[in-house]
Amino acid sequence: MKKQCIVVGLGWFGMKVAMELAEKDFEVLVVDKDMALVEKASKFVTKAVCLDVSNSDAFESLPLSDFDVGIVAMAENIAMSVVSCLTLKENNVGKIIAKVGDKNHRKVLEKIGVDEIIFPEEYLGKMVANKMIEEAKNME
Repeated sequence: MKKQCIVVGLGWFGMKVAMELAEKDFEVLVVDKDMALVEKASKFVTKAVCLDVSNSDAFESLPLSDFDVGIVAMAENIAMSVVSCLTLKENNVGKIIAKVGDKNHRKVLEKIGVDEIIFPEEYLGKMVANKMIEEAKNME
């Protein structure tokens, strides 16, 4: 059975995650309040919905409990990120992964029990440093 994933927020990060998952045969539902982004994503995901997640009734009208993984890709708006994570958690989404923009955002998501927290700049910084370390070792 295919894994089902919901991606909330279609900025650069969310769009790329949705695209990669769809290419790897996941069933992907994307949600964003920007219709242009939803239309762009609709070309490659299973389903794309234009929705403002601050409207909890509308957000909860989606079949959230059907999803194995929920990815919240909105680090710029901490309040909406937290509300989205809580809504996914309360609707029994299997695993919740969220992008954060700073340490305080990370602390809040840790407190509410988000399964995996990603700080892209930190992650990429480590990757670049490790790549340079490996290249330096190979030059010796």
